[in-house]
Amino acid sequence: MTNRIEKGENMDSNRKTATIVGVLFIIGTVAGVLSVVFAGSILSDPNYLIKISENQNQFVLGALCVLTMGFSLAMVPVMMFPIFRKYNEALALGSVVFRGGA
Repeated sequence: MTNRIEKGENMDSNRKTATIVGVLFIIGTVAGVLSVVFAGSILSDPNYLIKISENQNQFVLGALCVLTMGFSLAMVPVMMFPIFRKYNEALALGSVVFRGGA
């Protein structure tokens, strides 16, 4: 009986983790698209330094979107670590180190 209760609690924990990871992926994707919308036209111009000085707020907003994308996607392996650790702790740590830093 306790084994079934522990499995139920584990499934709820995994479901919460999956929801959080899904939200992080959505945030990362939306922030990445918005960064291209805000800063893409500025950076694709041949005189991009002049364009940056003319559109500083737009460029800063695009840079903040890239930062948001990076943080949200770097948190995915951190959130998945407890699940991965059950199968192989070395590979779980490797996913945090290599994906979290990329």
